[in-house]
Amino acid sequence: MKPIILLDINGVLNPKVQPNDSSDSPNPQLSDLKAALVQRLASKGRIAWVSTSDDDLVDALEDQLELEVAPLRVAITPEPDDEHQPTPKLGSVARWLDEMDAGGDADWDAIVWIDDAMGQDVHDWAHQYHRPVLLEKPDPEEGLSEAHVVAVQVFINGEHEAAH
Repeated sequence: MKPIILLDINGVLNPKVQPNDSSDSPNPQLSDLKAALVQRLASKGRIAWVSTSDDDLVDALEDQLELEVAPLRVAITPEPDDEHQPTPKLGSVARWLDEMDAGGDADWDAIVWIDDAMGQDVHDWAHQYHRPVLLEKPDPEEGLSEAHVVAVQVFINGEHEAAH
């Protein structure tokens, strides 16, 4: 199985933003543990940021992570109906996935979504989705942990083994 890994930043990676003397750009720093966990996730599937963080911060995180494959970015563009949903990002994520499918750009066969803000609506959506979906909801104080990465590995291996 080759999933797309939808990854939130705030509440999941929790970078510390340091002042940057050389420019006006943010200087987010991930802990060594969080950086290693993201790199392990990136070895399991394509990362796609699902974050409302500004582009400069995401660019700086990508520079720090030095991933082999550049992450995709899901545009969080709420429509009027989205704002009243338990998970405001769900509409943007669902539309993005549909657009990628329609354009022939979805080269994955499963979805992993790691976000600290997910309501029952995401679980309902995942249950109806036409591909396997794993939802991981870290505690926003702790963020991404070893247990989440292990869950992703089990999900990938379990589906793969079940297919044979």
